[in-house]
Amino acid sequence: MMTQTAWNSPKFSIDCVLAHGSTHLEADGCVLKCVDDGYKLIPPDHLRVGDTVNVQLWLEGEDAFIDIQVAVVTRVYQHWVTVEVIRVSPNDRMRLKRFIDAPADRHVEEPVLIDHLLIRA
Repeated sequence: MMTQTAWNSPKFSIDCVLAHGSTHLEADGCVLKCVDDGYKLIPPDHLRVGDTVNVQLWLEGEDAFIDIQVAVVTRVYQHWVTVEVIRVSPNDRMRLKRFIDAPADRHVEEPVLIDHLLIRA
């Protein structure tokens, strides 16, 4: 079982961009490991299922990112990482929902789940 302390300071961070037009939350980005003097770029296969990460999710066309303070890695496959969003501010959650619900070139009318994010790193 993960402690609250482990959730407060994930040792990994993912910086990624979500583009309009996705039929689900899919982003491109990179995985970073927290080190003494900042962050170090690492390949996604350094992550393990159950690792906690902080995600900076940039929205195409916006100047500020969505700060996902805590997410848990649920799958790592080659250069893909899937995370489940655990903690994000209500304001950022609403910004993300508005971004997803905005008219775009979406032909699929299925709802998008905003608690699961697929990242190509």
